[in-house]
Amino acid sequence: MSNIETVSIKIQTGVYGQFRNLNNKVWFALGEYVDNAVQSFEDNKKDLIRAHGKSYQFEVRINIDWENDFIRVYDNAGGINAENFQRAFEPANIPIDNTGLHEFGMGMKTASIWLADVWRVRTAALGEDEIREVEFDLRKVLSEEKEILNVVNSPKDKNMHFTELVLKRLSKNAPSAYQMDKIRKHLLSIYRKFIRIGDMKLYINDEELIYTEPEILVAPPVGKPTAKEVTWKKEINFSSGRYKVSGFIGILSTMSTSEHNGLSLFRRGRVIEGSHDEKYRPKAICGQICSPRYKRIFGELELDGFAVSFNKGSFQEQEDLEALMEAIHVEISAKDFDLYNQAEKFLKPKTENDNIKVAKNIVTALKKTTKDKNLKDKVQISLKEIGSKKIADQNEKLNKKAKIIDFHEEYIEVKDERYKLKVELITEPGITELYSLLIESDELYTKKVIYKINLSHPFFSRFEKLKSEEDYQPFILIIRSLVLAEIIAPSQGTKNGGNIRVNFNHFLRNI
Repeated sequence: MSNIETVSIKIQTGVYGQFRNLNNKVWFALGEYVDNAVQSFEDNKKDLIRAHGKSYQFEVRINIDWENDFIRVYDNAGGINAENFQRAFEPANIPIDNTGLHEFGMGMKTASIWLADVWRVRTAALGEDEIREVEFDLRKVLSEEKEILNVVNSPKDKNMHFTELVLKRLSKNAPSAYQMDKIRKHLLSIYRKFIRIGDMKLYINDEELIYTEPEILVAPPVGKPTAKEVTWKKEINFSSGRYKVSGFIGILSTMSTSEHNGLSLFRRGRVIEGSHDEKYRPKAICGQICSPRYKRIFGELELDGFAVSFNKGSFQEQEDLEALMEAIHVEISAKDFDLYNQAEKFLKPKTENDNIKVAKNIVTALKKTTKDKNLKDKVQISLKEIGSKKIADQNEKLNKKAKIIDFHEEYIEVKDERYKLKVELITEPGITELYSLLIESDELYTKKVIYKINLSHPFFSRFEKLKSEEDYQPFILIIRSLVLAEIIAPSQGTKNGGNIRVNFNHFLRNI
């Protein structure tokens, strides 16, 4: 075995110091070590199993010790052999086979300098008879303009194999204690494929990371409640030019707003975009933010043909990626399996326990916010406003002048009479009414009904969660139902049915 005495770290003076300022995230930096370990395992898998039998289990362990100010990363893969040892330390020495996870030849170096001033690597390659150890001290390298590091060699058994990296004098970029939960979840998400199939066990501070699969919706198609239940998961597998995509798009059984909804985009088995709570959520597939579709659609897509960023945190060809998402949108919108529509319109039936829980929470909220004296005072204020001709005239005047943001028309038949309903959306803070109603004669219809909804009404501003069109939908439907109720009330013998609307508007504003 040839004895390696030194390794070259030659690079332009000052460049090493700039590595500390790279825009990176701590889980991507730690991921570089996991990438190297995974690649070593993949390259030596057959030899490892031959040496240890089927009982062999590949492991990566990351331990962070804040009290003693160091990080230790250990793996029991094949180690760094003599052929690759020089390359592992020489900056930008891209491996001959760059189709794996250590494609740039910079990951360990940049991550280590980003995280610490001093880092030491000890490695034992399977089938070789030496342990090699190298230490990099950033301050010495910069002050002495070092271009070569000494290698310490010691004998070993040929069946021994590992790589251990210890980082000392940690930088401000190093993980803090409060980040640990997020680091665990991101690394688990990034390497879930290797963990899922049992190829790797990953430990953070001796805690094994276990991936739990999100539950997929099993339900009949929307609009067909008696139809056979469907598992809402669609396999994706197609090509577009030099790009290939495979994986699946599914619907979550329970809506999510951060951790589970959205897509994870893989390359070479590890997540590039979309780990943990930073999922990739293209509008073409996930729809508008906060919509049911946005909260339900999730998936895993393995991409081929795309280049990745330096820290493997994003894909480079974003326009092509968006075009690919448009093509996938077509795939999941097919009439025979319309996953896209199902994700938007499916409503999970509420159980009796759900209703009981909501009822108790409602009562608790009412007890906190409602006081008898306050309610009495508010009712009196509303009664005075209801009888105020000045307020009524002011509302009528402002309603006529209010700019219509947009409108929608629909046509209905009620008791053999045809109505044209027109809703106009306005935003006028001076109007005290949530909605107004005007009924006109029309040559083609029994009546033409125009109702205006004031989005600037104080009722809407009381609720911070009212942001998207989906949030407003229930209120729009209630108002439309009140309009219809007022239209048919006269045919049922009701006189002055409009008083209900007037009273409702004033009570809603004050109570």
